[in-house]
Amino acid sequence: MRPIFISYRRDDTEGQAGRLFESLREIFGEHMVFMDVATIEPGADFRRAIETNIDKCAVLLSLIGRNWLTVMDREGKRRLDNPNDFVRLETSSALKRGVKVIPVLVQGATMPQEADLPADIKDLAYRNSVELTHARWDSDVQLLINALRVHAGDESTDPAAPAGNGRSRRNANADGGGGSHKRMWTIGGAVAAVALMGAVVLKMSGPTHEPKSDTAFASETMPAAPASSVTIQANNQANNQANNPTGNQNGDQMVSKKDLQRAAHERGACVKPFVWRQAQPRDKVCVSPDTQVRILAENRAASDNRSPTGGNYGPDTCKTGFVWRNAFDGDTVCVSPESRDLTAEDNAKGPSRIVKLPN
Repeated sequence: MRPIFISYRRDDTEGQAGRLFESLREIFGEHMVFMDVATIEPGADFRRAIETNIDKCAVLLSLIGRNWLTVMDREGKRRLDNPNDFVRLETSSALKRGVKVIPVLVQGATMPQEADLPADIKDLAYRNSVELTHARWDSDVQLLINALRVHAGDESTDPAAPAGNGRSRRNANADGGGGSHKRMWTIGGAVAAVALMGAVVLKMSGPTHEPKSDTAFASETMPAAPASSVTIQANNQANNQANNPTGNQNGDQMVSKKDLQRAAHERGACVKPFVWRQAQPRDKVCVSPDTQVRILAENRAASDNRSPTGGNYGPDTCKTGFVWRNAFDGDTVCVSPESRDLTAEDNAKGPSRIVKLPN
């Protein structure tokens, strides 16, 4: 599978981009989703990092909010009209390279018209879009995930492909011959049958037997996978297995779910509705989506809240009325005292908001 690139404008869709990044990372894995704020190393050339990742990626998700078209720069000019605007560069680069570009509409935004776009990205107006809504986030994201598995080359999809196509031949060759393809279907059918029996047992045993879960492996939010998909996904990493809790080769659904739950706990996955805070790259403190938006806004405004003349703490000295946030050791972002108190509370509650270890 090739990576997925999330293109967004910070003044427009930063909160939604962070939430989508986390949702996709839970499914496809940490290194399969690129978003600048979380994956570019400190000191790296942002422009080169974007070019390199777009060259490697299979899909560019263009997040479009209500202000995507109209955000202005400091001179009062529309940013999209600047040839060096990063969002424009990302979109143009993907279109030129033949990368699949999917407009993702959020905040009730509508698709831009061709007349509203610069010449090098006018084709964006003709790309079929998807919409993500706050009320239906999980189901909307699941539809997007289904499309991404096709476009990004996830071999766990297309389970009904005929034996003669390239995907089936690759699977058969990996097992040593054409007979392996038939064995795969046989094993897949058996796994599906066991999974169905397990589901019936769970249904009859009542809700008290359901382990706690998050979006990474909550079976009620994911459609059931066909038999051959179950067999293929059994060999994938834990993040991809999370979509298929019935795919345990031992036929023990409860054991499979416990393994997934344990893996989610170890990587610090948040329970609903919490998300990773992202006060710094790889910040895994679980907070509410609104808190994540506030934290990202504080990061953007960090220089505005520092004393322009310095002080006792040099360039990190805060203006009067502001204090260091202390989200992590060395966090010198200047915020209000109230925000610092809320951040300290989130640090204390963070461990209780991750997926619990199974009993």
